[in-house]
Amino acid sequence: MRTVYVDALGANASIIGFGCASLGGRVGARRGIEALERAYHAGITWYDVAPSYGDGMAESICGQFASKKRGSIYVCTKVGMLPPDTSAAVRVLKPIARASLAVFPGIQPYFPDMRPKPFKVALTAELIRTSIEDSLRRLRTDYVDVLALHRPTREEAVREDILRAIERIVQDGKARTISIAGNIDLDIDSLDESLPYRLMQIANNPIEPNLQRLGKSARSRTFITYGSFASLDSVIASINAKNGILNGLHEMGYRGAPIEVAAAFVVDYAVATNSAGITLFSMFRKDHLAFNTHRLTQRPPPLHQLNRIAAELSNELRKTDRIEQRPERSTRR
Repeated sequence: MRTVYVDALGANASIIGFGCASLGGRVGARRGIEALERAYHAGITWYDVAPSYGDGMAESICGQFASKKRGSIYVCTKVGMLPPDTSAAVRVLKPIARASLAVFPGIQPYFPDMRPKPFKVALTAELIRTSIEDSLRRLRTDYVDVLALHRPTREEAVREDILRAIERIVQDGKARTISIAGNIDLDIDSLDESLPYRLMQIANNPIEPNLQRLGKSARSRTFITYGSFASLDSVIASINAKNGILNGLHEMGYRGAPIEVAAAFVVDYAVATNSAGITLFSMFRKDHLAFNTHRLTQRPPPLHQLNRIAAELSNELRKTDRIEQRPERSTRR
């Protein structure tokens, strides 16, 4: 497993991490723990969780795994998003839904829209204090490596009482370092480097090239990126729409059906553009873990070639959007 040095922790971590957003929701406890163990034995040492993940169950399930390996893995949790209120009926139906997905995987796209969503809450010093205590209890540990403010506003990120609260958490040893997660709108460039946010967690993929947009500020911080496969359908659609893109990928060494080419490109782009940070993937399925770890053993194309293809994909999507948004021409004379 390739590793990267995380300056904020003074240690090396696996260059890809395990995103646990589905743990306890679409993925039950037994299958989830099996997947976490499988990833660990493949060399993955970074695990990303939050109180809101998996309808509020992700931390507790992750804790069953992490508490036995605490000295050899890194755990990031968050504060600022809460799980939705789940009715008794939904709790009963969840195992049935998981079983249905196992038999009919094609229905999976319909489930996220049916599920209640986590919601943002205003950050306060008291919320931060109680949230980290609850997270540590669920994770069965006395510290996390990273505590991230989850989608904070700019006002929250710089407010004095919040800064004091997170600094106290680090001083007390309950978190080793502090991060901001999931808010590219914060204008990271303008955040004073004296603030305690040494890690930044943002989406990054060929359709949302956020690290490229950040420019110089992306070189002054360690980034944890996610959402790589959120772009897969768009990448496949663009490849199918324009032969030139697929030909360009073939010239770069990619082979296989469009979906295989697209998946390999998405992984290579995500890791190459964040070569100094950690890229999160959801790897609950064996084949997903195997695919991602295999890509790390391959020599990717040069970054400028990956960025060129990403630009072509974005241009193709913009062209498609313009066509779809164009009003139909009247047939009246």
